[in-house]
Amino acid sequence: MTAIPGTDAMFGRLRQTTLWRLARGAKRRLLPPRHGEVIAPGDCRAELTPQAAPLVLEAGREHTWLARLNNRGGVSWACDGPYPVLLSARWVSHRGEFVGDEFTRPLPRPVYPGEPQDLEFVIPTPEYVGDYDLELDLTQPGARRFSERNSQQGVTRVRVAVQGNRAWDIDYHAVYRSANLDDNHWWVVGHYPTREEYERSSRERLGMLVQHGLTPDTRVLDVGCGTGQMADALAGYLSDRGAYYGTDIGSEAIDFCRGRFRQQNFVFRQGEMTRVPFEAADGPFDLAIFFSVFTHTYLDESALLLAEATRLLAPGGRIMADVITSDLVERAAGNRGEMVVNRDHFLRLAGMLGLVADEIGRWQWNPRAERFMFLLRRV
Repeated sequence: MTAIPGTDAMFGRLRQTTLWRLARGAKRRLLPPRHGEVIAPGDCRAELTPQAAPLVLEAGREHTWLARLNNRGGVSWACDGPYPVLLSARWVSHRGEFVGDEFTRPLPRPVYPGEPQDLEFVIPTPEYVGDYDLELDLTQPGARRFSERNSQQGVTRVRVAVQGNRAWDIDYHAVYRSANLDDNHWWVVGHYPTREEYERSSRERLGMLVQHGLTPDTRVLDVGCGTGQMADALAGYLSDRGAYYGTDIGSEAIDFCRGRFRQQNFVFRQGEMTRVPFEAADGPFDLAIFFSVFTHTYLDESALLLAEATRLLAPGGRIMADVITSDLVERAAGNRGEMVVNRDHFLRLAGMLGLVADEIGRWQWNPRAERFMFLLRRV
């Protein structure tokens, strides 16, 4: 139906008139709120429209929502008494799974037919990163939701991406600029509490590389080399026939590594978030490693970096990378502090680049996410 120009303004002016107020008062006297009974299914009809709904929220926080409620039934709804009408809210994953508890909030005042009411209510966001719908409905104590009692009344759903706390987000350029790498180069790249913990992690990663084919003669490409955690581990392992090429977006990290590792077969260059600063003449590389990289890059950045590494691989070369995965995520969600991907979507993305992945490690990250280590190779 085509709206008549100026209709909203006309009704707005009408509502300010004495006649309108008299008519509204008469209607409210004739249709008092039903405090002591469950509303009949035919009167369970409403329009519930979110106002300025957010696209992204932080996990585990509370957020104030605004919505407009319009009673399309034939009776008034009570906000108190034994059967008040309540606002019902629950989170639904992109797969249709209800996540967490249902929240109910009493309406602030009675709702009369044909008189829209603006609501403000606070709802906690899910605890874990993911893609969700906030499902809004109305209900009464001891009765089913309005959408279940009236086939013409549907629920209202708002799609929201839930990411980690903004305080966890990372600006790596700012981190490097403010860090004293001579005193705490191990803390910058992984917040290791001590240098000993940093070196223990380096040895464990080296052992994993050796377990999966690393030899002293391997030519290694390290994307996201940081302050040289794997360069340190490989400095005493690689032969003169092997090589180590490291790249990072932080110029401070590259300068630090150049000053610390002076072997002829160790090369460091500053890269970009989606570009590896080496060419075919620098390789080809037998192994490209992405340790704690895709856990902090957005999905399109991860895809471009994978493509860059594939471009530089020798025949039979492989890529080792870890990702955080969750079935609460449709494709990817989070921020640079913690990027979470859908496992199947990540593997499909790798397949589009001509890569097949073998799972070589798996750890529980939180109750709804896992961390995988993959070894990728050309099909």
